[in-house]
Amino acid sequence: MTVLTALVVALAAVGNAQADTKRISDGNDRPGPLDIRSASHGHTGSRVVHTISTFSTWRAGILGRNTPNLFAIEISTDRDRALERVVIVFSANGRLVAQVIRLPQGTSVGSASASRPNGRAVRVSIRRSLLGNPVGYRWDAHSQYRAAGACSDFCIDRAPNSGRVLHDITAPAIVLTSFPAVAADIEYDVTFRVSDAGGAGLRRWELQHRPFGSPGWTTVESGTAVGARTHHHVSAEDNDDQFRVVAVDRQGNRRISPVRLVSVPIDNTSASLVYTGTWVHGAGDPSDFRDTLSTSVDECCTLPTVAITFTGRYVAWIAPGATEDEFASVSTEGVPSAPVFLDQFTGRRNIVFQHTFGSVGTRTFTIQAMSGAVPIDGIIVR
Repeated sequence: MTVLTALVVALAAVGNAQADTKRISDGNDRPGPLDIRSASHGHTGSRVVHTISTFSTWRAGILGRNTPNLFAIEISTDRDRALERVVIVFSANGRLVAQVIRLPQGTSVGSASASRPNGRAVRVSIRRSLLGNPVGYRWDAHSQYRAAGACSDFCIDRAPNSGRVLHDITAPAIVLTSFPAVAADIEYDVTFRVSDAGGAGLRRWELQHRPFGSPGWTTVESGTAVGARTHHHVSAEDNDDQFRVVAVDRQGNRRISPVRLVSVPIDNTSASLVYTGTWVHGAGDPSDFRDTLSTSVDECCTLPTVAITFTGRYVAWIAPGATEDEFASVSTEGVPSAPVFLDQFTGRRNIVFQHTFGSVGTRTFTIQAMSGAVPIDGIIVR
């Protein structure tokens, strides 16, 4: 009787256990050397790993290709009672091999890697692609042994004894749905969504915050429910806030979202901005930062200018787009850059100019209105 024939004869559909454990303990309840003591799952990269341990030591040679003796991992990838894959482990030419079989067809879809951590265990490493790349699956460990005596009519063991155990191999999903690049005010909302597809369920998520450049993170909100969340954040002018979301499912799969930066500008009315020439400072569009806007006024002899001196390595000018030929000359450390034409932008709170210096230092940034009513909504420095 071949290994595959023997296994197919022995397979029986079992229900799905709801456990989210990574390790199954099984009693000393079967004669023969292949009585399962424990079984476990894990994963790394593109592979899943299962280890089966027994109560007794055994020789690899008893798992011959043409014997009914074997270990197997039985796998259901679609959460019903039927099996879609089985990985059988046997000995060939003096070494352990593992074959991945597609069910119900009984055809081989490839080989897995089998090894012996010690005299009472076998470890199987399987490419996820051979399982059909599921986000999670349910499994049980199977052994069978036939020999004269107590096992003359097969000694079969399963762990668990009934049901199957979930192996969630996918970290929770995080979607950062709304993180404004430039805040509209010193208080603003950020939104995100957390979900879990692997089956274990979400254990916890955390929204973490830190000031730009700080090494550590502080949790500002947390929860255990999936779905959309909105966090109202209270900041201050001239702050650069970094956020990330960390989510962990009940089997320990962890996901960290990309970091998002929300800049709270220096308002156009701040005393740190030095205006020369004629400017109008007043209420702007409700979409402007802090609802205020400064706008240059053309005069015959003096070009309106605004300047800021700061310590840092980055500066940006925030302004609404224009519909006419408003443009300005900008300079960093007295070095002029290409003119900024505001009709190239639409909407409010655009970063119309930005510059990164090679190092942190005390810098001066100047905007000189050259034509039309040039708007200043705010300045970002860091």
